[in-house]
Amino acid sequence: MSQSVHNFVGVFGHVNLDYLMKVERLPKPNTSVQVSNVRRFFGGTGSNIAMIASSLGVKTALASFVGKDFPKDFKDALFKAGVDTYDLVEKDSFLTPTCRIMTDPENNQICIMDQGPMGEMDDFPIAKHAIESSEIIHIGTGRPAYYRKVMKAAKKLGKRIHFDPAQELRYVYTPEIFTELLAMSDALFVNQHELKIAMKYLGIKSRAKLLDHVGILIVTKGKDGSEIITSSGDIEIPAIKPKKILDPTGAGDAYRAGFYAGLSRGMDLESCGRLGASASSFTIGVHGPVGILPTWDEVLERA
Repeated sequence: MSQSVHNFVGVFGHVNLDYLMKVERLPKPNTSVQVSNVRRFFGGTGSNIAMIASSLGVKTALASFVGKDFPKDFKDALFKAGVDTYDLVEKDSFLTPTCRIMTDPENNQICIMDQGPMGEMDDFPIAKHAIESSEIIHIGTGRPAYYRKVMKAAKKLGKRIHFDPAQELRYVYTPEIFTELLAMSDALFVNQHELKIAMKYLGIKSRAKLLDHVGILIVTKGKDGSEIITSSGDIEIPAIKPKKILDPTGAGDAYRAGFYAGLSRGMDLESCGRLGASASSFTIGVHGPVGILPTWDEVLERA
């Protein structure tokens, strides 16, 4: 394994194929429905963050598991974005994680998620290259037992760890494993809903008490912007209005990528938050989280 590559952030998380489709009505048991306007997108928290961060000039490694069917055009897109994919592993006997989302005219949805090898990752060897070659280890969606091993390895090497369990906090984590992994983390990314779950898991009623467990708390709030909370005080970051709103998917991932674009350049936390808000506004304005990757100059100018 080559150690010549130096990355700023090693991103752990899902690499998905997302299929979005329209239906006249959501299916009931033992019935079938016809789909229309089927569109395939590259997705997954890990891939989204890595591709957008790389497009913004952040040296980024991606660690994830996909199937042997992983499409060439997805590989090519990652390569073109400049992502270090040494630890993007294709596993035999699995299909690539795939999310199929049906939406009716009232915007009700059904999501069918095949985790592929990500559902079995507890038994796989940890991605050493992404850990050893990166300054910051970003822990996203995936299995907590696997990430416990990753965090312990990262801590031994003195790496900074940013914890970002996302929507899986609600149904994959227990209070015990969340508390254990948070104790090894330097920063926690959550949205408003995940913040409430985190506080419940920790048995606290004040978000300021979270700083007893982690040094930096970053809370994204959609159209209401974001907050960066530290022992030195709270930083309010306003949302940046996109030129148009087409698809909110991946906006939070783009925020994280923009945040790292600032952090890798030595900027203060407020500037990092503003760059996150700017990157997020670009993603909202296109179909698919990585439909069009913004450049550093574009994100900086809008910020």
